[in-house]
Amino acid sequence: MSNRCCTSAILVHMASAFNLRSACFHFSDSGVDPAAAGLQVTSDGKPKILDILDCTGSGDIDTSKVVKADADGCICGASGASLAINTSWKNPSGEWHVGYKLVYELFTETLTSRLKKERKKKWDDINQEEIAKTLKQLNDFDQ
Repeated sequence: MSNRCCTSAILVHMASAFNLRSACFHFSDSGVDPAAAGLQVTSDGKPKILDILDCTGSGDIDTSKVVKADADGCICGASGASLAINTSWKNPSGEWHVGYKLVYELFTETLTSRLKKERKKKWDDINQEEIAKTLKQLNDFDQ
């Protein structure tokens, strides 16, 4: 992502023009590496990052399983699905870390509950039609 999208270029320009040591900023950026050189302390030794909250979900999915692509450029994903690797991706080791997570584990309880209700309603509507057809066929057979 361009730093201009999130106006960090403006902040850098302001920092070079003004003394911002007493200023405090909040960034919502999943691309920030708090361990990166230059992000530890200011020129007068004060910490640059006061607090960090990782909202990216990194580490939520176990990707310890390592696979290699077959002759067709496909790998076997953690769920067993065959996944085609984009030929433009460069991976010198040829090893791919795979993992998976159930989508409901990523959703909030409210969203999960709503989706399950909607899915149940669709199922019930179709199921009731099929039950009615089957009962009619059974009655016709008995007569």
